[in-house]
Amino acid sequence: MHDFYYNNISLSSFGGRLLQPPTHTIAERNKSFAKIYGQSGDEVIDNESYDNVKFKLKICFMPYIAQQSAQSLAYAVINWLAPLQAQYYVYRDTVNPDYFTYAVLTNFDQIVRELPTLLTTTLEFNRVPFWYSDVGAQPVSQSAAGYVNLRNPEQYASEPIVQLEYTGTAGNNYYCTLYMRENIQLLSGGINKLQVLDGVAKQHYKIDNGVKTYLSNLLPPMIEPNVYYSCYAKLGIYSEKGRDLNLTITPNWRRL
Repeated sequence: MHDFYYNNISLSSFGGRLLQPPTHTIAERNKSFAKIYGQSGDEVIDNESYDNVKFKLKICFMPYIAQQSAQSLAYAVINWLAPLQAQYYVYRDTVNPDYFTYAVLTNFDQIVRELPTLLTTTLEFNRVPFWYSDVGAQPVSQSAAGYVNLRNPEQYASEPIVQLEYTGTAGNNYYCTLYMRENIQLLSGGINKLQVLDGVAKQHYKIDNGVKTYLSNLLPPMIEPNVYYSCYAKLGIYSEKGRDLNLTITPNWRRL
């Protein structure tokens, strides 16, 4: 039996069933075509990105399985899905085990009573292009030597999230240097207690006393497939790599 989870709640927990099996939907490369004077055939302009994917799920609910009346079950489903139509939430299904994506519920306008014991509805979603692995969503912390070593197991480059947290007592006058991929210096300068380079959100910011402040357009390099990716950070006030400085990377392995 196929099932899906939306915002960590499953269809089956409401006695729901899919009327049609889910399909593998694949994101389309964002591209356009241009006519060049005197040239037969169009020129392909690759925008180096992928479009969102739209998909539908036709589902039914059986009150006797949920052990509720048809009316109370309809209200329960409405209370689950109706508030989730304004932003992305985590979506999982049994077709893609060990992976998740982010989807917006774009249409949920009616529940039909086909029979006293059968309710049906159609859900329409708009999801981001990639599926993210559960393994890649786990943060990887530095070793005793201050290094994080990664290798991308997927066929597509990932956008990591790098977090630097100072745990010492030197105040705000310490100096940090971050190296990524073959000793490329990415960050050099004073940092506050917590600094994040977010490749997914395209943001570089610090968090100090719960206040988020944007710092620059600096982003971590993407992690290419089958490429050795090493990262370490050190403080200028110490000679040892990683002392009083926690380095964590969430690699975000992904596939179409």
